[in-house]
Amino acid sequence: MARSHRARRTGVWHLGTVVGNSWLLVDDDGVRVLVDSGHRAERALVVAGLARFGIVRSGDLDVVLLTHRHCDHAGNAAWLRERFDCAVACHAADRGALEGAVRAARLAGRGAPPVYEALCRVEDSFPARAVVDHTFVEGEGQHGFEVVHVGGHTEGSVLLYHQPSATLFTGDALVTGPPVQRMVVRPRLAYRSFSDDADACRANTVRYLRSRPRIARVCGGHGPMITNDVERWLERIVGARAG
Repeated sequence: MARSHRARRTGVWHLGTVVGNSWLLVDDDGVRVLVDSGHRAERALVVAGLARFGIVRSGDLDVVLLTHRHCDHAGNAAWLRERFDCAVACHAADRGALEGAVRAARLAGRGAPPVYEALCRVEDSFPARAVVDHTFVEGEGQHGFEVVHVGGHTEGSVLLYHQPSATLFTGDALVTGPPVQRMVVRPRLAYRSFSDDADACRANTVRYLRSRPRIARVCGGHGPMITNDVERWLERIVGARAG
């Protein structure tokens, strides 16, 4: 289907979601990429956020890239795919669970604090479901993205580095602040309560950060976009892990 007219505006923007961050990236060629789709309960916020950039009808959005399969990040992927006739992509290790062919390991019942335990039960009971059109290949991907598989949080958790804009999308492998508090900067590696293997995810994320390319901004799965003192901020993460 032919695309509608779309104004050219390059950059990265948050769509206003609260439960899990959803990021819109528009590159120099006008390609519109959504990194993570937010929770299904926040669909109205995603729709309003996209509309601010003229994304309102079929063909206006090119692709949804998922950092991992959890419902607060992949909850609207199926709806967006149908509404905008766009592709959905994730790591191959998360594809089976997203398409319902594989039963994901339960998160609840592992001794998490009460609030986290409740969120784990939500994930276990209402997992995201979506048809996956493409799976990520390690290394360079489409639209200028480098894909780094870190696993551990979910089987297919990835970091997505957009080379042209030097933007690192981290999903929940590295959050920039606590969930639902987007004004608070409190960086941390993967939460143990919500991860299959937090130690593996943390180790793989730090390994990447130690040899990282230039990073101008960090867009986490929760918390605000980080654009100031990014290098110092990342060094603190690496140093804390080394200690």
